[in-house]
Amino acid sequence: MHSLNMLWCAQNEERWLKKQERDFNRQCVGTIEVMPDSEFVQHFRLNKSTFWSLCQELRVKTSLRGSQEISLIVKVLCALSFLATGSYQRIVGVTQHVAQRTVSRCIRQVVDALNHPAIMARWIVFPKTQQERGLIKQEFQRRFGLPGVIGCIDCTHIAIVKPNQEEHLFYNRKGYHSLNVQMVEYINL
Repeated sequence: MHSLNMLWCAQNEERWLKKQERDFNRQCVGTIEVMPDSEFVQHFRLNKSTFWSLCQELRVKTSLRGSQEISLIVKVLCALSFLATGSYQRIVGVTQHVAQRTVSRCIRQVVDALNHPAIMARWIVFPKTQQERGLIKQEFQRRFGLPGVIGCIDCTHIAIVKPNQEEHLFYNRKGYHSLNVQMVEYINL
């Protein structure tokens, strides 16, 4: 009898989660529209205009699609939330009102779509010709005395005041609260 009750609870939980996902999908677009851009950037690390452009490009240039249960928009939001915060999938799921396994699927599907050649060609640009790379190397040498360099990458912790919410997400291995920032730079930026 106990195992039957557990099975019934598991099935009802699954139904409840699916209903939550459907309800959230309906509310999602309206919520994005009223959310201030600065708050959106805090959660997803890009502004709403770029987000909408990215969703449109993913829809047009890749096989990423929404489903009856979860829209393309929510899939992208789940993936961006995970990538932006480095949080656990379960926590992303709670904040996006979807189950952890759904978050996992969303991340995989969106990352696969982001790796599509048409998307990468638009968003990740590297000097293509030997001549372009040579000019960049010369400029790094001239300006900074660094020979053979075509770009730089660096990471740093930017100290912040302890946040009131989700404080644990900002506590770093060095013992203080910070934003972990990574930057790729080339000579013309």
